Amino acid sequence: MANFVVLVDPNLDRRERFVGTIQPLLGIVEGLVTGRCGTDNFAAVWAASPRAPVSHVADAAGAAVIWGDAISGPGPERLDAMGLRALWADIHSAQALDGFHAAMAYDVNRGLLVGTDPLGVFPVYYGSAGPAVLVGSSPELFRHHPLFREEFNPIGLAGILLTMHLVGGETLVQGVRRLAAGHLLSWKPDGGLREVGQYHLPVSTRHFDLPFSAQVEWLGEALEEAVGRHAPPGAPHGLLLSGGRDSRALAGLLARQRGEVAALTLGERRDFEMHCALGVARVLRFQHQPRGIAVDGYARYAASSGRWEQLAGGFNGIMFWDIQAHLQRLPPRVVAGYLMDAIVGGSHIPWAYAPETRSMNFEAFFRQSNAYGIAPERLQGLLREPVFKDAVHEVMGRLRATYESYSPYEFQRAWCFDLQHRQRFNIGSIVWMMSFGAWPVLPAVDRQVLEWAGGVPAATLTERRAQDAFLISKFPELAELPLDRNAVDTTPLCPRLRHLLLRSATRRLGRWLPQRAGERRHYFRLYDINGPGWLEVRRLAEPHREVAEEFFWPEKLREIAPPPEVPVQCRDGIVDPSGMKSLLGFWLWLGQHQ
Repeated sequence: MANFVVLVDPNLDRRERFVGTIQPLLGIVEGLVTGRCGTDNFAAVWAASPRAPVSHVADAAGAAVIWGDAISGPGPERLDAMGLRALWADIHSAQALDGFHAAMAYDVNRGLLVGTDPLGVFPVYYGSAGPAVLVGSSPELFRHHPLFREEFNPIGLAGILLTMHLVGGETLVQGVRRLAAGHLLSWKPDGGLREVGQYHLPVSTRHFDLPFSAQVEWLGEALEEAVGRHAPPGAPHGLLLSGGRDSRALAGLLARQRGEVAALTLGERRDFEMHCALGVARVLRFQHQPRGIAVDGYARYAASSGRWEQLAGGFNGIMFWDIQAHLQRLPPRVVAGYLMDAIVGGSHIPWAYAPETRSMNFEAFFRQSNAYGIAPERLQGLLREPVFKDAVHEVMGRLRATYESYSPYEFQRAWCFDLQHRQRFNIGSIVWMMSFGAWPVLPAVDRQVLEWAGGVPAATLTERRAQDAFLISKFPELAELPLDRNAVDTTPLCPRLRHLLLRSATRRLGRWLPQRAGERRHYFRLYDINGPGWLEVRRLAEPHREVAEEFFWPEKLREIAPPPEVPVQCRDGIVDPSGMKSLLGFWLWLGQHQ
């Protein structure tokens, strides 16, 4: 894990007092080690796992730091801090870098540059405090600077409550922004702070006229090269193995490299996910570790998420703050399939399809996205007008403008928006939590893979058509195994005859066969708003309801977020309570920042 703060402040005494205050606070989980470098008016301080890749340099001319794996070329070589200084000597030639990382370079004459991976998954926030510039992996510690004034940002909260993620970089705090995906943060002594475009999602028609088989072959080559570059052979790697398509494909590619792989599956042995993952690990002869999320820790997870993430990706995934303890048992780098289903499987492109008109449009996409938040009309009635004014309407305008800016093709608009919002913030938050225990490796977040996915037609990308064809053709033995679909159905992509016969017999005899007790879908248990973990969070948040009513109309708030003793009725246990959970997270943030 790397939790960092970068400061440029011309006042030495103020700079030293600020660093001295925040350095003990950076270690947000046990076992982290702190580091620091500085020169001139610049200071960087961080806390990271002893196993985390961190490179830094500082001298009279400036400084540079890389937290994570920064991959500049076609090979697997990692850039170090000295190489970054040379590469980023000029903002116009500061190329984007693959790998999960954050990087900064400071020059006493030219100023500061800060960047991250191509999709901005690694969190980078920035703001100012008088003449001082603040940059960090979380906004939490900015308020300790003597000149920083923390003021609530209604636009930021309105965006979160509509979509379950940040909109337009707006956070809960006025003047603090999340660095946009594909951008560098630039600060010059005479020019102030600005974001500079560095990398754009490569949407095109490049592969539209190729046969489907050729497109699948190209995908296979891109993924195989990405795995070789991000997780090169010769070193042991961990693998988060769910038994689904993404981790299964990565498992097959890692096995081809014949390296040592230790797989981790979250859940209980009775879970469908665990059953599917065990089959993959057994066929590939991987070491395998099943581990469960501690339900009795939800209050602690909620407090950490509210303080450090501040609802950037909503408040659904708080339980993954328990993951670092399990990852510490694995090698220092762990491969994960996060974001892969959206990148090469186009999993949320169909959200933009309106069956009633047989067309793709923003309205259809927003309806699906907004299902994880609060409907605009209902949100408008919840928010106190003197505080929020026209925030809902303003955010809706920004969402539409952003969506329509990506491409003339509707499916590419949906693909780009999903990657740079839901995937980056909500799914990406898990990746940052992972880095507390072992460094995340995301082969799908790779410029060559993104170039392939951005250049194929909708019929190839969506519904995971090319991804399934790749898995079936390259790893037929894995395609024949039960497949985790986050559902009761675990039918393989290519079921064997015995599987079909067994399924048929099970369906016929199902009513006479004994049923296993309890929910066997791991994520449905973790997200259950009426379960013991989330009841603990609701009780933790409830004392802050009165403060929250300064922002929301009490009767409307009670309708959406009833007290803990009132069960919440849900049709979909993951989707429906999502907006309520964001409200709970905001209450906790209010309590921490009073």
